[in-house]
Amino acid sequence: MLSIADMKLLREAYRLGGVEPRDDALEQIGRPSPDALVEYALAQLSSPDRNIRVLMLRVLREQRGEQAMQGVLAGLHDEGRRVCAVAIQACPNFLAYADIVLRLEAMAVDAGLKRKLRRRALSMLTGDEGRMPGDLTEAAAEALRRLMQVPECRFGVVFGLARLQLEPRTQAILELFAQADDATERSMAQRALSGEHIVHIDNYAQDAAQQQAIMQQCEIARGRMYYWLPRGGIASRLKIRVSPTQGRAHDTMS
Repeated sequence: MLSIADMKLLREAYRLGGVEPRDDALEQIGRPSPDALVEYALAQLSSPDRNIRVLMLRVLREQRGEQAMQGVLAGLHDEGRRVCAVAIQACPNFLAYADIVLRLEAMAVDAGLKRKLRRRALSMLTGDEGRMPGDLTEAAAEALRRLMQVPECRFGVVFGLARLQLEPRTQAILELFAQADDATERSMAQRALSGEHIVHIDNYAQDAAQQQAIMQQCEIARGRMYYWLPRGGIASRLKIRVSPTQGRAHDTMS
């Protein structure tokens, strides 16, 4: 029988990432099937304890299939703001499901929700802040085309798409923005279509020299955390050398 302690162990394994921690955790809790994990998580989503509902959504995030999707969808409707925020984070495996996408779309324009939740819902539709590989799902692309008609959502859509790989559905929507009346939207889309993309500087947190090179030589896209970088091959294009006299990194673009 699964327990809350088992799910906490599994959540920590997911947080660590990699196959080994996950296999170790599954071994410790008796190697339950994916269906058993989902069934237990769904049952616990009715708990009055917000922390338990959050825990179950963190486990469901790593699952797949219709049943797991229903659990995430329930989380997106949860009245607890923190539960709802975690449910948004749990969506990447489920963006091919129309019910999930429609709920995220509704959240993005719901004036009754906190602005932060609305931004997170829109960010998930535009590719989870650039972290998701591959193209938009068909359902997400259709939702973003509709959200282009909402003035307050337009910048969030084009900014999010400028962080993604240039796959067919992503490219098609960027091409619409490239014809926009708004100069900022038009410029961002055209730049994203012409060989650059936007990255968060924390993506390079494990390489201080490369991070410094980007901050010194790449153009800021927004604030002081987002920069325009060439699509692909950035590591090979940034040449790092250390000055023996100054003891700090000096960076050049080849």
